Amino acid sequence: MRLSAVLLASVAAIRLGWAAPAVNAATIVIDVGPGGQHQTISDAVTAANRDADPGNYYVINVVPGTYLNDFPEVTRPMTIRSDPAFQGQRAILKATGPLPNDKGIILTFASLHVSSLVFEGARIANSLGGNGSGIRDQQTAPGARLVVENSIFLDNQEGILQGNDFDETIIIVNSQFVNNGNPDINYFQHAIYVNQAANLSVTNTLFCGQLIGHNIKSRALVTTVSNSRIYDGATGPAPCRVGSSSLAIDIPEGGVATIAGNQLIQGPASPNYKIVDYGEEALSYPQNSLVVTDNDFANTAPAATGIYDPKCIPAQTSGNSFVGVGTPVDPPKCEAPLAD
Repeated sequence: MRLSAVLLASVAAIRLGWAAPAVNAATIVIDVGPGGQHQTISDAVTAANRDADPGNYYVINVVPGTYLNDFPEVTRPMTIRSDPAFQGQRAILKATGPLPNDKGIILTFASLHVSSLVFEGARIANSLGGNGSGIRDQQTAPGARLVVENSIFLDNQEGILQGNDFDETIIIVNSQFVNNGNPDINYFQHAIYVNQAANLSVTNTLFCGQLIGHNIKSRALVTTVSNSRIYDGATGPAPCRVGSSSLAIDIPEGGVATIAGNQLIQGPASPNYKIVDYGEEALSYPQNSLVVTDNDFANTAPAATGIYDPKCIPAQTSGNSFVGVGTPVDPPKCEAPLAD
């Protein structure tokens, strides 16, 4: 093991908003792969988990390559990343059979930062839920965080599935969710499903090829989706399939929502022709607002609704374009354009 500069970790933490180690903490780097202390990510994570000193912070550096059926379980805050010495390359965590934990390729119970990884092939039997995930997040601690950057979720039943932690912050940036979903119509899985968190932020991220479920489903108190490309039942860039996602963005319980600067592309394979859905199930939070600005909505289906707002929380809009979208806001009376 080698010690790294805490200052560099702290600067990265400030940029991404994840929890940096305390100033007096030791940051311990474990190398995985050829020449490293461990040959599997699971063994490295287990070694970090055994450390009883909560003042230490672990960074797991993974040499790019394919790690077959390597399923780490995280129980203390840490970073797992492709070794930055291999610029532009990623480590691939690939499942070739049902997940033995019935949860995710990475199962985390503590704050986690992942960077430049690929999660591929997560699946479990439909009798167990059919929702095998690239990352299964079951944190419950106050102030918990999940940060995902520069990572790819490919051909999983579910990309990221988060549990019930009302105090958690999830940050996803510069990532891709490609060809995820369960093809069985009875199992409605999503690229990202955040359940009852404090905050979800998705930035500069691609979604395409999602089957049946939604690209982003968020029950967080605060949801922000910005500068992303989301294909909803439409063909995306290679290697995206057409997909059959039901919604581009679903915020079923309201809260504070901001959707800004995105490309939202809907095609005829989307089953309901709604692109954004807000508050359809309930308004579960004391604060509810919907701001939709500077987005490009494009539709090639027979009909489309850009923003479905059945509880009629005023949809504050400006700078959006709607191409092929017959109903920009439904009900129309719920639109409250922002002042210039």
